[in-house]
Amino acid sequence: MGRFLDYATVQPGMAEALRAVVDSGVGPCVSRELMTTALTSLLDTAAAEGTIRSDIGAPDLFAALTGVALAAGKPGQREQAERLLDLILGGCAAAQQ
Repeated sequence: MGRFLDYATVQPGMAEALRAVVDSGVGPCVSRELMTTALTSLLDTAAAEGTIRSDIGAPDLFAALTGVALAAGKPGQREQAERLLDLILGGCAAAQQ
């Protein structure tokens, strides 16, 4: 997730471009499809291992990551972005039995 944040914020204006794509409502672009495929694979594997909840879908996680990039994607906000990623990871964790 940190690498996605790096990807989404490395270039000046990338967060704004990402916001425009999300706001446009246009069908998924290739990058979104690649991210969704990768996230699905990771989520399925982690859920099968019991590491994360099984009810988390790639589109929801992608939306959460996009939200972090948009809300805390400026260079001076990296610490906040890391805290937000920790919150997301905590919410994904499987319940302790």
